[in-house]
Parts: sequence; structure tokens; C-alpha cells
Amino acid sequence: MAAENGKTVKPEPGAGERLVLDGRQTLRVTGIKEVLRFDPDTVVLRTGDRLLVVHGGGLALRRLSPDESCVELRGRVDSLSYEQDAVRGGLLRRFFG
Repeated sequence: MAAENGKTVKPEPGAGERLVLDGRQTLRVTGIKEVLRFDPDTVVLRTGDRLLVVHGGGLALRRLSPDESCVELRGRVDSLSYEQDAVRGGLLRRFFG
């Protein structure tokens, strides 16, 4: 969290992320915390408190740079969607905070 004019400001979701899709064939994503699932049809990436789900075909991991929090995928990208991270926002967390 950052301080602005003496007030604590919560960063916007996705503020540290950048997605670049080039011709539906190459996807570069920065701000990645973890690769949770990878197969030729679906890739699931953790980006802070959300999951980025990439659906497509023939997806291949071309670059993985943990130091830069960057992933590059190649293949056919059909859809990109964000979902809440069920592990971090699940039932036990609601009970135990």
C-alpha cells in the first residue's frame, strides 16, 4: 500500500500487470507471481490476488523469467479471463481472516 496525501491508498487490481497480445499468437504477461497450471489448451497464472486464465490451442511456454515476473506464451490464444483466487479467498480465510 502507498501513502498519498497522508492517506493509505490500496493499489488498483492489476496495477503491476501488463498483458501484450500480438496477433493472437504471442502473449507476454508481466506481474506474474506463479504458474499454477500449464498444458497446450489452458494456462493458469497467479497475479497477486487473482488468477489469469488463458484458453487456446497449441500453447507453449516460450519464456519464463522469475526475476522479471514475466511469462511469454506462443500458440493460439482464444480467451483471457481473470478469476478470484479460490485458495486465498476461500471459506477458511473468511472464518480465520
